[in-house]
Amino acid sequence: MFRGYMPDAMWQAIAELSYFYRQICAKEISKNMMEKLEKQIPVLLCKLEKIFPPGFFNPMEHLLIHIPYEAKVGGPVQYRWMYHIERALKNLRGMVRNKARVEGCIAEAFLLKEVSYFTSVYFAEEHNVYAATMRYNVDEEPPISDLNIFQWRGTSTSKGTFYNLSIDERMSALLYMYSNMEEMEPYFM
Repeated sequence: MFRGYMPDAMWQAIAELSYFYRQICAKEISKNMMEKLEKQIPVLLCKLEKIFPPGFFNPMEHLLIHIPYEAKVGGPVQYRWMYHIERALKNLRGMVRNKARVEGCIAEAFLLKEVSYFTSVYFAEEHNVYAATMRYNVDEEPPISDLNIFQWRGTSTSKGTFYNLSIDERMSALLYMYSNMEEMEPYFM
């Protein structure tokens, strides 16, 4: 993506870093590849130190040296990374209202979330928050007309918007409706 927008040395270093992560995050990893990456990553970090300013580098960037060894010992990396847990903790920290009692607020927010999920699943037939809402409420009254298009009666579940049709729009809608009804076919022949 960066080719042509930055100097070749910078682009190659970023491409090598991308290749490194692609190999580390692969579903299947080999010991030979991890040993090769262990030898290549210090060189890649030196290339990155030539490109980026020293303030860019903190201990996290130098942890890349240890990742191939951990993958060799522990298996694929995606099963040991903590990103999803950290993301969940960020969401829980966002629910904090009382900064003096952070842990209590997180526990209370998590409890409320779990209780609401459980009750919505338990009362699935009544009012499930996670179920798709029906578009129309179906009334129990018998249909007024014998025409097929008016057989299903219902009301909207949300507030509707009012719109006046022009004469041309009304005639187009009626023509479309009448030409697509089975009951009107004898009149169009």
